[in-house]
Amino acid sequence: MASIPASIQAVVPMLSVTLAALACMAAEAFREKDERMPIGGLGIVGLIGAAISAALLWNGNTVSYGVISGDNFGLFVTLVLVAVGILTIMFSSQVVDRDGIPAGEYYTLILFAIAGMIMMATANDLLVIFIALEILSLAVYVLTGIRREDPRATEAAFKYFLLGAFSSAFFLYGIAFTFGLTGSTHLDRIGAYLAAQSLSDNPLILVALGLLLVGFAFKISAVPFHMWTPDAYEGAPRLSPASCRPV
Repeated sequence: MASIPASIQAVVPMLSVTLAALACMAAEAFREKDERMPIGGLGIVGLIGAAISAALLWNGNTVSYGVISGDNFGLFVTLVLVAVGILTIMFSSQVVDRDGIPAGEYYTLILFAIAGMIMMATANDLLVIFIALEILSLAVYVLTGIRREDPRATEAAFKYFLLGAFSSAFFLYGIAFTFGLTGSTHLDRIGAYLAAQSLSDNPLILVALGLLLVGFAFKISAVPFHMWTPDAYEGAPRLSPASCRPV
């Protein structure tokens, strides 16, 4: 990656996945109604490109593009997410055919969700983490209800969206309290402030931390903020034992 400026090397893995998502979207737009295209293959190519770029940055000097940082932790999570994305595309291809799901839309949403996860793993600012979380969440909302003719899928997506928006409000309030306390949303500065205030009894620190934790707890379905999970799992497309074979 020597030919790529160091200032933007940190966003190359995420950019690779995003470009693959746009390619899948364009392929779906120009595909004939009954034409079969290897749209999932486009996604896998983009994910492999992200894995290669992350591997080339491994153990090098930490590169940063503003609020995105390419350190080893973020790169490790990126490689894990790429592996999960490739397996997801491989094993879900038969579900796409079985349920008549538009392949381009499905793979595009998968890739945008992975791009949001990669952004979250490499972000070093609370606002960027929020944006990444919403990119991920919006893609998952639509994936949950992608079987439009199924009332259970529509209900699941609607409940998931409402509670997801509710949790986003908690998370934004937590960011606002954190900014009011520290004067910054950058994780390094927040960490330095909290370390300096370790013996302080300022209740606003606990309020900010509590709001952030509630926002995350909704997203990861942690008790007692898990009420959306059964409906979302029931309505979302899923593998049957007979279809667990990659193609």
